[in-house]
Amino acid sequence: MSAFLGPIHYWMYEKIKGQEELLRRFAAKAEQQGWLENTARFVRNENLPLAEIIDAADIHGWLNRHIEDVERRYAELTVAILTDHAERLEILGAIAYGLGREKSAAADSTAEQCYKRIEDCTLNGMPCDGVNIVTDKSEDHFSWEQRFDVHGVYWAKAGGRADDYYTLRRQLIAGILADTAFLLTSSGTGAYSLCRR
Repeated sequence: MSAFLGPIHYWMYEKIKGQEELLRRFAAKAEQQGWLENTARFVRNENLPLAEIIDAADIHGWLNRHIEDVERRYAELTVAILTDHAERLEILGAIAYGLGREKSAAADSTAEQCYKRIEDCTLNGMPCDGVNIVTDKSEDHFSWEQRFDVHGVYWAKAGGRADDYYTLRRQLIAGILADTAFLLTSSGTGAYSLCRR
């Protein structure tokens, strides 16, 4: 099996596992606070090595299905937590920030290295989807454009708002960048930049 798996497959699996970890933390907080009962239906505890669980006959399809599954469950859980309780978004944001801190970029990272770390820790569909396109880069600045939204559909189907997804994502990224010299800025039109603080 491992002969069929390349670095990109392992990279995608790690990104899926990162989203699963954030989802687990939200679920644990929801149960601890009594916001929701039985959050187990949202959580998957798959920690087997990729080579043991992936469908060798359809590697791309397997990864794509798992991305869709974790995106759907993440949206459904978060929307359930936030329904009629928008104030909980701040608490979830702190959890996302904490996970980002655990995955933080090195303090001496360049702008491009910070972008790479963000990409390592976030899901944006499959690489072949071409969601993010780099528009400018230097040692002190890195910009990209998100060509389309691959997340909002899950939040709409769950009865929530895609804006909440992006609020939580920004908190995760703020944690990733916390020790670096860079901040994430956005024009609000899908254009993002990493600039020096």
